[in-house]
Amino acid sequence: MKTLFNKVEQAFSRLVNEGAEQLDALLRRESHDIIITGLSRSGKTMFFTTLMSLLGQRVNQTIDPLPLLKALPQPFIASFELRPIPGEPLFPLDQCLNQLQNGQWPHSTDQIYGFELVIQLKQTHPLKRVFASSSEVVFHFYDYPGEWLTDLPMLQMDFIEWSNTAWSQQCNPPQKFYAQDWQAWVANFDFDGAPTEDSINLYIEAYRDYLKTAKSYGITLLQPGTLLVETPVWDWQTQGFAPLPSHISSDPSHPWTQCFQQHYQNFQQDWLRPLQENYFSKADKQIILLDLHEGLSHSRAHLAQLKETLSNLANSFVYGANKWYKPKILFGEQISKVAFVATKVDLIPPVEHDHLMQLLQDLTSGVRCHLKAQQVEFQHFLLSAIQVTNPGEHPNCLRFTDEAGQYQEWCFDPIPNTLKALEDNHIYPAIKAAVPKDVLARMNHAQGIDKLMDYIIQS
Repeated sequence: MKTLFNKVEQAFSRLVNEGAEQLDALLRRESHDIIITGLSRSGKTMFFTTLMSLLGQRVNQTIDPLPLLKALPQPFIASFELRPIPGEPLFPLDQCLNQLQNGQWPHSTDQIYGFELVIQLKQTHPLKRVFASSSEVVFHFYDYPGEWLTDLPMLQMDFIEWSNTAWSQQCNPPQKFYAQDWQAWVANFDFDGAPTEDSINLYIEAYRDYLKTAKSYGITLLQPGTLLVETPVWDWQTQGFAPLPSHISSDPSHPWTQCFQQHYQNFQQDWLRPLQENYFSKADKQIILLDLHEGLSHSRAHLAQLKETLSNLANSFVYGANKWYKPKILFGEQISKVAFVATKVDLIPPVEHDHLMQLLQDLTSGVRCHLKAQQVEFQHFLLSAIQVTNPGEHPNCLRFTDEAGQYQEWCFDPIPNTLKALEDNHIYPAIKAAVPKDVLARMNHAQGIDKLMDYIIQS
């Protein structure tokens, strides 16, 4: 018996290499529930497409496109598979790849896609090989319209609170520049008549037109975003609502206030709360994707609003340190690790990436205070899911092919390292690049995905 125990002890003491230690730690968890939090146009769909493509190549090719993904050493990966989550459509990877190869960027997400990334691992331990040739590690992901994300804070407010907040935001930059037509229209609206189906639709359509305009100019804090991306669960044409001017919303007995209050409650109960509970309350790790390039191309006010949006969203997720004395059966799932990610960094000259990282850290300062109070681990990353630019003649220049097929070279001013360092009216050119003809090769030159996933995977 002693000899047997000695053999077992020796077997457990022998590890193949340093990567095996990390892999064994990973195998102690059967699944990773990762939520990708990204506002509209933050690059979620392209990120998913590139991640799946690179992992597939990692299995089937000798060249490793993710060399810094140490938590999943290439020699130990046996196979890789994408599976649907029961009850949810599978992420359309083939469709996205076909669109890219046909010179089109993948369409924006207009519904929820649920999928499992299942990686079969070769056993790293001699003893484990006796019982099984491989083990599964499962990652659960959801892709969803970014417009729905900004609606989550509405669960913390009743209609009157939300209406006053939304109206106040329209009076501040950058919204006030795009809300003028809507506010002028409301000033002439007849609130004396009782709300009817036609008058309600008229009012909501006017507000929806404002939201569409604001979105086209890069505004991120738009509520309800569900007005912009429809869902069969909530019919905005019969159950919609919009902010009311304070002289109406301040009167709880006013017919318009009562009508929209009821519609708002239905929206919370029938759509928003199930959305949060089914898709946003089960994650233990979070990746927050941010497109700073677009914010820089608009104004300082746009970036300030992005910072505000992040702070507001902090209360929509359950954060908490990963402690051994907090069993999930008692406390439920809590997000214990967060990655803040600036996307599309290939649109910023590499010489400015250090400043871009500092700007990212500045914009997340508000939400990071919340995370620190909850003892949540976090890091910042720069990422591009595909390389669409080349270095220019000078370090601050980039070359690219625009959407019209013209070859361009643009030079950039230094990127500010804080929000305060950006002048009010200073904007940076927005690169609108065409899909590269060598799209797969360009995806192989993605930046930062391996470092990001290595951080997220390691418990």
